[in-house]
Amino acid sequence: MNTTASISTKGQVTIPVSIRNRLSIKAFDKLSFSTYEDTIIAKPVRDNFLSLYGSIKSKKKPVDFKKVRKLMIKKIAEHIVSKDKK
Repeated sequence: MNTTASISTKGQVTIPVSIRNRLSIKAFDKLSFSTYEDTIIAKPVRDNFLSLYGSIKSKKKPVDFKKVRKLMIKKIAEHIVSKDKK
């Protein structure tokens, strides 16, 4: 498939719809660019699951695992003491 597109003054190129459809490229997708001699190669970047880490921010505060551990030790100790009293 051969098609042409113009480069804007900002260096931007609009990818023709036929190519976007063929490669399943949507708005905000990423492309990887490389060159081979006098040829530009653009490939869609297909993110894997691990690359999404940190892309969604939690509304909850992060858990302080040191505090959780101290609380669990305390609760376990209280449970053991209460068993001994029975």
